[in-house]
Amino acid sequence: MPRLELEACTIDLLDGDVAHVHFRDGRTVQVEEVHRMFEALEAERKGRKVLLLVSVGVGTTMSNEARAFASSPESNVYVAADAIIVRDFSHQLAANVFVRHHKPTRPIQMFPDKERALDWLRQHHHLIDPA
Repeated sequence: MPRLELEACTIDLLDGDVAHVHFRDGRTVQVEEVHRMFEALEAERKGRKVLLLVSVGVGTTMSNEARAFASSPESNVYVAADAIIVRDFSHQLAANVFVRHHKPTRPIQMFPDKERALDWLRQHHHLIDPA
């Protein structure tokens, strides 16, 4: 499975048009880093949307600007649906802010584990344009 290494995150390209983005430990992810992540996905996928599985390392959060950009209509160019893995209560609260305050206009759901997140994402494969 191909892996892209960026400063803020790793991106594993999985089968079925899924990309697993994992933000590294101990970071406050900035809008520029989210932008670089989307650019890397766009280059790798040649403009095709992706089903995005998101996880974050211990002590990692996103700046408000990064959350706003990640959920903006502009980001829908890159992402068809998001599944966020939440590892604890504080992370769940942060993810809830992302979903409820920023209100992405694409399907988004939170999950306690990778397997359920992947199952849900695969149900949204019809949102990806055929190659």
